[in-house]
Amino acid sequence: MHRFSLTILAMILMVAVAAVALDEEAIERADALYDEDRPDEAIVLLESLLPTAAAGAERAEILWRLSRATLSVGESMEDADAETNAVLATYEQGEQYAIEAVAADPDNHLGYYWQSANVGKWGQARGILNALFRAGPMRDLLRQAIEKAPEHAGSYYVLGQLYAQVPGIISFGNNDYAVSLARKSIDLHEAEYAAGVADEVEHDYYIQLASHLIDRNWNARRRAREQQNKVRSYERTSDPLERGWYYEGTIAISDESDRGEAERLLRDMIRRLEAITDRSDGQERQLERARELKAGL
Repeated sequence: MHRFSLTILAMILMVAVAAVALDEEAIERADALYDEDRPDEAIVLLESLLPTAAAGAERAEILWRLSRATLSVGESMEDADAETNAVLATYEQGEQYAIEAVAADPDNHLGYYWQSANVGKWGQARGILNALFRAGPMRDLLRQAIEKAPEHAGSYYVLGQLYAQVPGIISFGNNDYAVSLARKSIDLHEAEYAAGVADEVEHDYYIQLASHLIDRNWNARRRAREQQNKVRSYERTSDPLERGWYYEGTIAISDESDRGEAERLLRDMIRRLEAITDRSDGQERQLERARELKAGL
């Protein structure tokens, strides 16, 4: 009887291990669907995993991916000129998935990150002045994300956009901080790409830096003059977000104006994106944005 019980137990354990492997395969498939610009299919697959997902970290891994895919659906709806209320509702759903991800695993930075990304897209769709009240909470979410994962490139990338878009007079917007945050996001992304953590180059990181440089619009002399001030500011703080504000002071920058660097970046990104024969929807958006920015110089 004892030997029989052990046999049954071994069989149960084998089934459990197989189930975990199947879940991992499903997660990998969902990631592939997202990468292939098929977020609707990714959502269907991920939602099918939720009923049997264990509480905590495993559930959070599904939920933040649902938030990410839902944001992608919202972007596609905007491209198709869908009704604004429908777009807003989609980003709200993406935000809700991320809220649940944070509740399931407060230590996973991606819950905070994708919540902030959906909040930001909601704000853009609504109009920044109408959504200004959400800018502070969005910044706080990103602060939490970088406290959990100080080397996460995406958090600094979104923070840069936030500081660029929020008005400086009535809120915390700052074009100089946006430039530094964007530079940090690029350096971290390039390290991720070199290490094989990132599968492809994020062209939009460079396009956003160009956009922030255009908005700041410093000449070469001022760029050089401000470097020493930023070094001192960087060294005076240990706060990850504040160090992001002054990150530009810690790196070598080219001897040109902001607009000169922006034009060079945009020209390079346009060339790279045009060379991709089968561009994704996201890459098409990036190419269009880069062309618009370059045309405005």
